[in-house]
Amino acid sequence: MNRLALLFPGQGSQYVGMGKAVSARSRAAMRTFEEAGDALGWDVLRLCEEGDLALLTQTDNAQPAILTCSVAAYRAWIEQGGPEPAIGAGHSLGELSALACSGALGFADALQLVRRRGELMQAASRERPGGMAAVVGISDEQLLEALNKANETHSIVVIAGINSLTQNVVSGHPEALLRLQRIVAEQHRSTRFLPLPVSAAFHSPLMEEAAMRFRDRLENCTFHAPKWPVLSNVTGQPHDGGRASCIRLLASQLTEPVRWVACMEAIRSLGVRQAAEIGPGRVLTGLLRSFAPDIQVWSSDDEPDRTPAAPALTGSEQRSATAAESTESATSASRHDGMAMFLPRCLGIAAATRNGCTDLDAYRIGVLEPYREVEALAQELRRTGSMPTEAQLRQGWAMLLSQFDTKGTNPEERGLRLSRLLEETRTSHLFEVPERQAEGDVAQ
Repeated sequence: MNRLALLFPGQGSQYVGMGKAVSARSRAAMRTFEEAGDALGWDVLRLCEEGDLALLTQTDNAQPAILTCSVAAYRAWIEQGGPEPAIGAGHSLGELSALACSGALGFADALQLVRRRGELMQAASRERPGGMAAVVGISDEQLLEALNKANETHSIVVIAGINSLTQNVVSGHPEALLRLQRIVAEQHRSTRFLPLPVSAAFHSPLMEEAAMRFRDRLENCTFHAPKWPVLSNVTGQPHDGGRASCIRLLASQLTEPVRWVACMEAIRSLGVRQAAEIGPGRVLTGLLRSFAPDIQVWSSDDEPDRTPAAPALTGSEQRSATAAESTESATSASRHDGMAMFLPRCLGIAAATRNGCTDLDAYRIGVLEPYREVEALAQELRRTGSMPTEAQLRQGWAMLLSQFDTKGTNPEERGLRLSRLLEETRTSHLFEVPERQAEGDVAQ
């Protein structure tokens, strides 16, 4: 079974000299830079290799440059015999890189898209100046409380990225960011508040105009069936392959937070054993290594010639692989695997579900506490290699229902998520989607 994930970095990973090594050793990578230059009308490789950092960092330059470096690294990977992944995920801009590498978008289309995306985001930053900051070492509940205090009617700051269990990115008006910084400094002294070197409020309502215009540009693109699934930053779930859905999610990404924890949880729930960050930098390598220490992860920047080694199977895995050749045995093995991934999938769905609850006590009781209990349970099962009992599976199911109730998830989304969970984990013999959710699923 292929248990490899490919990760594609976003803006902020750029540096002068990126792309130089891969273009020197790979003909496929060099052709990629030439294609990009022809499509964009400027020498992408020259800017990446020897350009001015300030020029490279400009959003309208950085985005096509990073996309090109990522596609070049992916093509070099395939050229040297690297396998296609089981799943792909990209952080913000990186989602478009992943879609291009999966074949869902043509490279020329992707280049024009990210150039337009960068131009629109740059223009939005001039029309509605904003900023961003990383907040490290604060609980979700504490950050939500601080945000509520910092926000005013015409000056807001919101969560723009959920990068890890201890790191969030916030985005908004400069004055709201300053208020949030003061609140965090006064009330949470061990928390680090790190302003980012950008003059725009990416992944926030300040990007609404850019998102509307970007959607218009997306309507002119041709989408194809991908070779492998790509996770959406908005939902933390794979794109369903539908054109309308892909357009909606890519446009919404400009105003919605990057749910990277949900993406990593989805990767882990698939049983991924190895992951490679394809493109400049190693930020995503560090995030996944911290989130899932059991996954072997590396960066193509650090180890350009490395491709996955087939991991040695344990005796039980060898028996399962042999049994899978028999239809009768495969059904039993699939159910066993489904039960093993049930709790991680519940956690991934919970993390990916949008929150509509503003009552801090209700959020703590209905969202945070049940999630942490199931998370601790899943970690212990992974540590011991044990299968969950039926009672433990039911605890995960109850946690999900509590999440939906507290966050105010609409019936259609509930039904869809629960039905997919039961189908993917083969646990419909244990659970039944509540009637009102099932009706919503049919209506959709």
